[in-house]
Amino acid sequence: MKYFIVLSALVLFAACSDSPDAPGGTLPVVQNCRILETESSGDTVVIAWDSLTVEVDGYKVWFSDTDPGNWSVIAQVEGTTVQDIATSTGYYCVDAIKGIDVSEEQSNKANNITVVFELSDTLTVDGVNGIRFEEAQTTTGDATSADFAQDLYIAKSGDTILMYRGNTEPGTYPGGTNSLLADASGRVAPAPGDAAWKGSAAVNGGSGYFVELESGYFSYFLVDTVATDYVTIIYSQYQPIESLRLFNWLTL
Repeated sequence: MKYFIVLSALVLFAACSDSPDAPGGTLPVVQNCRILETESSGDTVVIAWDSLTVEVDGYKVWFSDTDPGNWSVIAQVEGTTVQDIATSTGYYCVDAIKGIDVSEEQSNKANNITVVFELSDTLTVDGVNGIRFEEAQTTTGDATSADFAQDLYIAKSGDTILMYRGNTEPGTYPGGTNSLLADASGRVAPAPGDAAWKGSAAVNGGSGYFVELESGYFSYFLVDTVATDYVTIIYSQYQPIESLRLFNWLTL
């Protein structure tokens, strides 16, 4: 299958507002715009759609990081698949073109938006000190218990609170996963194996962190407060497409 690679950070055509190609043309609406999840990975999103049965010159692929939002054409292709090198999560839709004619309206919108959780969870050094990131929920628990499979936990090193990957000390913190954390900069988490990923790090109030989960998924959390013996986390995101490292805006 032939892919066309585009950069969603580049505006290749004029941007529009909430509705691409309004008013519409006379061509049929493109159906089944979708993200091919098993072929999307890292910062690369593969978008596909069904071919129209009428003759067309090609298709325009639109992107916006929000919906409603400012839509831009990121590609114009003859085929029915595009590979987008993205700088954030977002929404995609497609319309057909033939000469100056276009589809009656844009296709359905496909997206890779993360699952967002607004939290008010406090991790304490000598209590509920572990955190686990899942698509359905972000949970906290006692990392010293074998019944809680933490991705990360906090502990003190001297006077400093550090956050550790879940399986750093399995004798004391059983059941943990081999997950890593990295400072969040931009909306794309570092690639696996990048030096930015750490097994332990001091966390700072008002800062965000990416998490490379042992499961192959990626998450993000925002720290509100770091005190002498506790850390408060107020927000998290979970990217539901395995190995995709893209995120929404990183603050509330």
